[in-house]
Amino acid sequence: MFIVKKIKLPHILFIIYIAIFLLCAYKPYDFKVWFFENLTVLVVVIPLVVTYRTFRFSNTAYVLMFVWIIMHTIGGHFVFKNVPFDFVNNMFGWERNNYDRFAHFAVGFYAFPIAEILHKKGLVNSKVVLFLFPVFAIFTVASVYEIIEWIAASNLDPKAGLDYVSAQGDIWDAQKDMLCDGIGSVLSTVFYFFKNRLY
Repeated sequence: MFIVKKIKLPHILFIIYIAIFLLCAYKPYDFKVWFFENLTVLVVVIPLVVTYRTFRFSNTAYVLMFVWIIMHTIGGHFVFKNVPFDFVNNMFGWERNNYDRFAHFAVGFYAFPIAEILHKKGLVNSKVVLFLFPVFAIFTVASVYEIIEWIAASNLDPKAGLDYVSAQGDIWDAQKDMLCDGIGSVLSTVFYFFKNRLY
């Protein structure tokens, strides 16, 4: 009973992540792509685990961050273009597998915890800055990630490079990815403001 009381939502989310990580580590579509995609996830997961005792986000923030972590972990296993996502693609009549666009949209959810830490720690006094900083931060991370993707892809073998970028023949893939990141960040920040009645 004592152990059950000690288990909190972030612990449950972490256990689910470990289970999905282990499942997705079994026979990935392309090991190189899987390795690099999971490095990206660990850059997020490890700091969250290490800082859990010193700073705890709200359960809402952890759930929002969890969405991208799981989507990216699954995407790394299948290679984003191969993720079974036909039910959504067919619903909208998309020929391209847009699973990666949804994952990029979920990156924008990180604007919520960014706003939360700025607000809780009293790091900004202006509501305008509190709104804009998380959005700008996500756009910055999105653009840096696209540059890293380009550098990594150009140094992998051609097939792995194309799978890693997951452009699927779209010459504007990077720009569309960044736009999805940005839209997610704006909506997440609006959600934070409404949830905390900062309007």
